[in-house]
Amino acid sequence: MMSRKYFVAIGLSLILAGSLSGKEKDQVVFPVAAIPETMKKDAYAVCREYRHEFELTDYSKAVEKVYMAITILEENGDQFGKLLLPYDKTKKIKSISGKIYNEAGLPEEKLKNAGIQDVNYTSAGTIYDDLRLKLADFKTTTYPYTVEYEYEIEHNGLINYPDWQPIEAYRISVEKSSFRVSFPEALEIRIREINVPPSCQTRKNENGKRIHEWKLDSVAAWKEEPMSPELYTQTSRVIIAPTSFTYDGSSGKMTSWKEFGDWVAGLNQGRDQLPPQRQAEIRELTGEIKDTTLAVNTLYQYMQKRTRYVGIQLGLGGYQPFPAEMVDRLGYGDCKALSSYMKALLNCVGIPSVYVLAGAGSNQGIIMTDFPTISQNNHAILCVPLRNDTIWLECTSQTQPAGYLGTFVQGRKVLLITPQGGKIATTPLLKSDQNIQLRIADVQINPDGAMQTTVKTRYSGYQYDNVSSLLEQSQEDQKKELLDDIGIPGLVINSFGYEVKKEKIPEATEQLAMNSTKYATKTGTRLFIPMNMLNQRRSVPAKVENRKMPVVQQYAYYDKDSITFVLPKGYQAETIPRSKVISSEYGTYNSAITVQDGRAVYVREVKVNPGTWPKENYQALVDFYSGIVSNDKAKLVLKEQQP
Repeated sequence: MMSRKYFVAIGLSLILAGSLSGKEKDQVVFPVAAIPETMKKDAYAVCREYRHEFELTDYSKAVEKVYMAITILEENGDQFGKLLLPYDKTKKIKSISGKIYNEAGLPEEKLKNAGIQDVNYTSAGTIYDDLRLKLADFKTTTYPYTVEYEYEIEHNGLINYPDWQPIEAYRISVEKSSFRVSFPEALEIRIREINVPPSCQTRKNENGKRIHEWKLDSVAAWKEEPMSPELYTQTSRVIIAPTSFTYDGSSGKMTSWKEFGDWVAGLNQGRDQLPPQRQAEIRELTGEIKDTTLAVNTLYQYMQKRTRYVGIQLGLGGYQPFPAEMVDRLGYGDCKALSSYMKALLNCVGIPSVYVLAGAGSNQGIIMTDFPTISQNNHAILCVPLRNDTIWLECTSQTQPAGYLGTFVQGRKVLLITPQGGKIATTPLLKSDQNIQLRIADVQINPDGAMQTTVKTRYSGYQYDNVSSLLEQSQEDQKKELLDDIGIPGLVINSFGYEVKKEKIPEATEQLAMNSTKYATKTGTRLFIPMNMLNQRRSVPAKVENRKMPVVQQYAYYDKDSITFVLPKGYQAETIPRSKVISSEYGTYNSAITVQDGRAVYVREVKVNPGTWPKENYQALVDFYSGIVSNDKAKLVLKEQQP
């Protein structure tokens, strides 16, 4: 689904310059020495100036002008010196120009034809689109340097407006940034400010237009912080959005989620139908199935076997699914088309379902429940409401169980497209007792430190995702990945296998038989045996000084490892690690070791709580994980008994 965040601009003709004139060569504009040290701290690049103007003439037409100058301080900042401008038939590039400056602030070269590429815009999986992309880049390896770009865009069809986020990425600071929006007094637009200082906005009416302008200066770079929310939720941002819109020949309203849902429902109207012969096949397939849930599962698996995901962007097709008949014939579609196709399959047997727009991945879904924008959704799924339950279907996966959304779309507000318009709902979020990893192992320790073991591990809920990708690989690749993940020196995997239950909360059971010649360390008459064989936490969230962001743990889970070690004869326990209990608001940790009758039993339990905490709590979270890392290193020390 097209997202405003990624498809910001652009169109057609270029105004490109050649060499610099003598006068230009002597003009100092952006000397690096003029950048304050506060702007260089934690920065790979510094935005010297950014000006963005958006002039709306009616609900479907606008002109957008952007000027930017960015100093790249080091190689890690090269990404900020590139200009990427997607465009389609609703956007036309009126002009684009650029220039590069050296460290002293003297211009060296203007943007040339060779510095710009015009290519198909092909996101992952896309094989058919009408989007193209202008790529501008000055090739240089001399740092620091400054790039300057200016371009103008003409919009003919608008469903979303540009927003303003002075800090859009980590490691770039901003000296000057401004955003100007103008529109006729007869038009109505919506404006939402987030984390914006009140003093940075000015408003005025001039020549029959309303003009809003925002300015921010001297905004320091943000540095990545572990376990933090998305950057855009923390920095200053201005979002402007339409009340009414016209895009690619289709018009709608967006003052409420209900209205926006009405528009989407209109786009989808009549597209969830299949040819009579396919309908007959589906009815025959499910004819003997009396249980509705089983029928949904059967048709979901049918859809998975017959289709594959292919990203598709075609103007209005960025929001409108292909007809189900076309998906049925071609065998592929994007998230919208596959969800609509699944809806059509259910239609054949009279099972009602609801098309759903959702945020997926880094898109957190509908955060602003009172401020509809198209960018708050970037994905489509399907909802099947039953009498006593609701089944959510991720239709782009060929392997996922019916009813399981994984971490991609879980626990966020989504938009149901109902006959009554858009309605907000929330996708399910699994709890810790549903996201389980349970492991039982029996280990034989030899006097020379070698070991042989059998291990049985059950993964469920989100922890199923730890092995789900492995299940689709060849045995050879599975074995290689297992060896890499386990990481025991000298490890040999003798056999392994998986048993999978594709249920609403999926489950996979892994069975391993392994041996290693180097598991325990022998030093003189002593053996040092690591207790946590397969689930040792080795890292702690990095230390952060002057943290800016809240602390976020997204998912709850529960781990339990029970390992029985058969100790070598002639050895006796000399040092037994103490039991450890760590309790905090972030979770709990318990470990215990008992030695009796030539056996050592190690039991480790970890429960992690989801939540968001103030930035001041970060050190306490680091301490929690430090305690786990420390105790996971526990070793049982055996001493050989002398005859």
